[in-house]
Amino acid sequence: MAPSRKPVSRGPLPSPASATGATGADNASRPVLDVALLSFGGPRSLEEIPEFMVRLTGAEAPPELLRAVEEKYAAVGGASPLMGISERIAKALEAELVQRLGFVVRVRPGYLHTRPSVAETLAGLDAHDVLALSLSPYTSRLTTDTYKRALAATGRADVPLIEGWSADRQYVQAISERVARALDGRESSDYALLFTAHNVPEETILAGDPYVDEIQHTIAQLVPLIMPGDWRLGWQSKGRRGEARWLEPEVEDVALQFAAQGWRKLLVVPVGFVCDNVETLYDLDIVLRKVVEEAGMHYLRSEPANDSPRCVAALADAVIRYLALRPLPDRPQPAAG
Repeated sequence: MAPSRKPVSRGPLPSPASATGATGADNASRPVLDVALLSFGGPRSLEEIPEFMVRLTGAEAPPELLRAVEEKYAAVGGASPLMGISERIAKALEAELVQRLGFVVRVRPGYLHTRPSVAETLAGLDAHDVLALSLSPYTSRLTTDTYKRALAATGRADVPLIEGWSADRQYVQAISERVARALDGRESSDYALLFTAHNVPEETILAGDPYVDEIQHTIAQLVPLIMPGDWRLGWQSKGRRGEARWLEPEVEDVALQFAAQGWRKLLVVPVGFVCDNVETLYDLDIVLRKVVEEAGMHYLRSEPANDSPRCVAALADAVIRYLALRPLPDRPQPAAG
């Protein structure tokens, strides 16, 4: 079902005039609500990779690691598509929120490892209300907690972070529609389906992180919509964190298991990624594809939700849900007597 387009009345949110304390033309242009759309970011060119790696790791990358990263990005066009997708999402989300809320809203992307940084984005936001919105739909201390630390580092720990919006029906439908587009009329039951998500250290999940549970909940909603011949979840893009144990099975192992069972068509659905990036374009479309094809299977991958209208609607739902459910501001109590 498409989201409601009717403006939502918000008690705690003032009108544009009262939010700014100004009159005349100022009221028509200054937003009532600012939203910082946060994601990790990536290099926009091969030349940006050294600086990107410093931001990502906190130190200059060793030459061999730098060469490996440059080779990855060179193989997928020389840049990450994430910022372009994020900017399109921000523009569409701004229009969606203005239409549904009925007042001036501004949405700007901010990145952990690329400019504009979270601090730079927040410095340009001065509406009555300023919120941060995680572009990752899943809650995890490795993603959303990192955004919270970035907000605190700017001195804006008071800015609320909206997170954990993967259960929104619009998001699930967005993934389902991407799968239907990839199948292009072919029978889903002819395919073994491999759901993929970014690997994390096992200790993170054992400590109570909800990341895996939220991904599994999303998959549980998707399977009856897609109706594949068989399906499994595999983990990809394992990091380099010392002796840490990582989640299993990895995607290559799952693909080989399907091949051993006689499957000849594999549909890969990167359910853990809201946007295309080097993990989908390289780790899946180059590395995993090679494994799949050498095992005698046909490789097919669906796009993530990216900037699809339903994904934008899910993000708008998350913002509106926060505005509707947040506590009212403290009100002065009447004097006794």
